[in-house]
Amino acid sequence: MVPRWAGSPDTDFYPWLTAKVRTPPARFDDVRALAMPTPSAPTLDGWVSTVASAVGSVPAPSTVFLGHSVGCQAVMRYLATLPPGHTVEGALLVAGWFEVDKPWDTLRPWIETPMDFDRVRAALRRCVVVLSDSDPFTSDWRRNTRLFEERLGAEVRVIPGGRHFNNPQEPAVLEALQERFAVAPPG
Repeated sequence: MVPRWAGSPDTDFYPWLTAKVRTPPARFDDVRALAMPTPSAPTLDGWVSTVASAVGSVPAPSTVFLGHSVGCQAVMRYLATLPPGHTVEGALLVAGWFEVDKPWDTLRPWIETPMDFDRVRAALRRCVVVLSDSDPFTSDWRRNTRLFEERLGAEVRVIPGGRHFNNPQEPAVLEALQERFAVAPPG
């Protein structure tokens, strides 16, 4: 899990989700919420290199990434660095964006620096995006949905009233993760 702007492994829904996916029926072998450098002023290089350090330059094909807000950007930009032909199981992008209603100066590099969408798309077996129709940072959720569908071929779920998914528990995130990425129990 790659947290949001100013997030850490112990904020938002991350501790709750970590506990939930470590118990059946989720069936994930290893779950990590990353502590990112300078969480209140994330940089592309700092965050992408932290993801690379955590999972390696070529992660296991069974890897599932979860990004939250700017963490989605870090995940996508990391995926764009993978060698051609290498894929991972997928990504769950929560409150992701390509545009923000009122970007601030330290956010602009995340919006203005080009991304290789073809490479990101090719690196993912599956991409699921969880958005809200009430996100205070990206009010045009319809456009945001369309951009994820067009650029990444993503399956987008819009949660009414979900805001920016900063609650201590986010059942819609757990549901998407379990439905689309959890390994079925043997037998």
